[in-house]
Amino acid sequence: MAGAAQGQQPPSRRVGGTFPRQAWAHKDGAIKLGGPKHASSLRNVADYLMVCESFARYGIAYDDTQYDVLRALFTDDAVVELAKGAGKPFTTVKGGDAILANFRQALGFQADQRRHCFTNLVVEHLGRREAKALAYAIVTIAADGLTLGATVIYSADLRKDAAGRWQFSRFYIGMDDYAGPPPPKPPGQ
Repeated sequence: MAGAAQGQQPPSRRVGGTFPRQAWAHKDGAIKLGGPKHASSLRNVADYLMVCESFARYGIAYDDTQYDVLRALFTDDAVVELAKGAGKPFTTVKGGDAILANFRQALGFQADQRRHCFTNLVVEHLGRREAKALAYAIVTIAADGLTLGATVIYSADLRKDAAGRWQFSRFYIGMDDYAGPPPPKPPGQ
């Protein structure tokens, strides 16, 4: 088998498996992916696209420390959960201002150039004012060379505000794993 040394089992066949275990996000209930959608289930293609764009805006705003954009992407009562290789979050941050403070702290700790490359965006539910979506991201780190920082699955609830902007009200960041030491936890966690 490719990737396994001669006479060794590949990591996925070892007793006890690997970290993270395969399909951890689904098995732990962190995500729920439905079957294919019929085109008529998308009432408004513009809203669908704007929900997807919210993920892209988050990635660019985070990577380029555009704090005003980051804050505008989250409702005042938003919840962000961070997990690593398991469904249970190791950190939960509540409230738009606290979320922004947490991002500022993480970015100050990281002090490198990250790029969140989003893919596999799926809108699971699209109502008139609320949506549920999933996405993958590959996060690269450029710091005197280029490395893979993390592979991530996102699960989000979004609400459309009075101005017609889609904002995250719940944002689950499920990292398969993370290169290097994680940022410090927010105060009180």
